[in-house]
Amino acid sequence: MSLPGFLKQFFWDVAFADLDARADYYFVIERLLEFGNDRAIRWVLEQYTDAELLEVIKTSPRLSSKTGSFWRCYYHLQEDELRCLRPPSHRGDKRHWNY
Repeated sequence: MSLPGFLKQFFWDVAFADLDARADYYFVIERLLEFGNDRAIRWVLEQYTDAELLEVIKTSPRLSSKTGSFWRCYYHLQEDELRCLRPPSHRGDKRHWNY
C-alpha cells in the first residue's frame, strides 16, 4: 500500500514512491510520530494498530525525548518502558582516554 502524497514532505531523504505503508510500517510510524503534523498523526492513528504504534514507541532509539514523553502520556506508559527515555548505556564521563 503506497503512502498518500501529503506525507511526501516527511520523507525527504528516501525514495517516497518506493515506500510501502505495510512493509515499511516501523520506519513510516517512527518518521511521522517524530516529524509529522496534525494531519500526518491522524493518518497514522487511522492506519496502524495500537500494537504497531506501541512497538515503535517502546523500542525506537530515534524518537526524541519530547516525542517519547507525549506518547508515554497518551498511552499511559511508564518512563522506563520507552527506549528513547532511558539514560544512555555508555559511561557518563566525557573522557575518552584515561591519561
